[in-house]
Order: sequence, then C-alpha cells, then structure tokens
Amino acid sequence: MKKIALSGLLLSAFIVGCSPKEAAKDPCKEKNVVFSNYLIQKCYGHYMEQIEENTESINKLSARVDNLEERVSKAEQDIQGLKEEVDKLKISGKEQVRVYFDFDKFTLREDARTALDDLIDAVRDKDIKKVIVVGYADPKGKEGYNFELSMKRAQNVAAYLIRNGLPVEKIRIAAYGEELADLIGERDIEQRAVDVIVLY
Repeated sequence: MKKIALSGLLLSAFIVGCSPKEAAKDPCKEKNVVFSNYLIQKCYGHYMEQIEENTESINKLSARVDNLEERVSKAEQDIQGLKEEVDKLKISGKEQVRVYFDFDKFTLREDARTALDDLIDAVRDKDIKKVIVVGYADPKGKEGYNFELSMKRAQNVAAYLIRNGLPVEKIRIAAYGEELADLIGERDIEQRAVDVIVLY
C-alpha cells in the first residue's frame, strides 16, 4: 500500500514537472518594471537612434534654411540697391524681354536670339542709361550649381548684347540661381530664364 501511494506521489510530481511553464514575460511590455540602462537600450534603442537621425536631419535643414534666408536677404538688398541706382537716372523709357534656356544649358536657343535681336533693334537709337541682365535657374540640382548656371546664362546673354552693339559699360549682370525661381514662374521650364531690362 505504501508502495502504491509512493508511486502515485512520484507520478504526480513527474506530471507537474512536465506541465508547461508559465510563459516568460517580456520586460519591455511590463508596466511596473524598473528600467535599467540595459533595458532602455534593449526596448527603446531603435527609437533613440531614430530620434538622433531625425535631430541631425532637422539641424541640417535648419542650417540650410538659415543660409537660404541670408541669401534671399542679400538678393533683396541687391534689388533695393538697384532700385536706388535706377532712381538716380533720368529714365524716359524701358524695353524688357525674358529669354528661356533648355534644362541644364546656358547656350542661347534660336528663339532667345530672335527675342534679343528684337530688343537690340528697339533700343539701338536710344540714349541707354542702364542694361540689367538677371539670370535664374529651376530648383533641380544643387543650390551652388544652380547659382553658377544662372550666372553663366546671364553672362552669355550679356556677351550677345555686347557683340551686337549695346555698350558694355552700361551692362550690369546679376544671378539668383533658384532663389527667386517661384517669382519667375510655376513650372521649371519657365524658371530657366534670363531677364533683360534696358533703361533709356
């Protein structure tokens, strides 16, 4: 009898020992767990990394915005200075034309040459006070590259005007890259342009 009882007891212990254990709890999901540095890294490390990446991106973007604001402010000062300079001149008339360029190009298209020829003919006999040539670019590409491209466009137009008789000493060149692109037009094709203003 004792042997049977002992056997039953052993069998019960064996069954209990073989029963599935309680599932291990995930400390990251426990409300009352005290987080150590290890657990913080284990549970939230990827969030911390993402926050650091986002912070770095925000800082870079902020620096770029500050730089852009500074350049726009300089452009506004240039425009104001130009207005003051123009106000000093005795202006009786104005001729203006806008010519366009192909993507990533600064060579004159045939339609641009025609428009510039018409402008030159219109002011050939005028007492020219000032010729303002301003280049622009669309926002595609890097900011520095766009500025250089807009300057080359303006220089190319100015060179064409000089070759065809406009006085070199009266020509003033400016370039604004993509900074004022939105003021030129809504589409990229409209923003690849040079403005020529002849004051007489």
